[in-house]
Amino acid sequence: MLPEQVCLLAAGDGKRAGGPKAWRVVEGRALLDRQIAFLLTLFKPDSIAVTIQEGWRERVLKLHRDVVWVAEDPESSPLSALQSLLAAAPPKSWAFLYHVDMPLWEPGLFEALDRRVAAAEEEGLEALAPANGGRKGHPVLLSPRLAPLLAALDPAKDRLDFWLRSRKEGTVDVPYPSIHDNWNAVGS
Repeated sequence: MLPEQVCLLAAGDGKRAGGPKAWRVVEGRALLDRQIAFLLTLFKPDSIAVTIQEGWRERVLKLHRDVVWVAEDPESSPLSALQSLLAAAPPKSWAFLYHVDMPLWEPGLFEALDRRVAAAEEEGLEALAPANGGRKGHPVLLSPRLAPLLAALDPAKDRLDFWLRSRKEGTVDVPYPSIHDNWNAVGS
């Protein structure tokens, strides 16, 4: 089990995808179901925090009762959703962050980032991102020191990806091109 936490953004309406991506079926399983099953192989259930729509509560409790399910307005920004997760499950350690539509089902990816945490702390880094082919991807690993700074951002005008460019972020080269993938549109 990895000691870090994971924040999974899954509450969106999925307008470009024709409906909520959390419930999109890929290879016979809903993406949220597949994500939770994978994450439970790496993290304790109470280390997994997921944004959901309020109407999904009964359905997600069937996936796992001990995961931290946080209701979020499906129209809110990803930053607002992250702020809700951090408020509901304040990070005690570094936290992985990504979206439900990202097929990051590679244990080695999470392990590679985890192995870099101690060095990142020594270097004063605040975030780590995997890189493949010279391009950064997901999941992003955030230092717990960022939580109060993230809480102070304005979700109506700030974007996490732009804000992170002003922070001390490192990269970890990984052999997983999936760090760039998502199912963001119908037919992808």
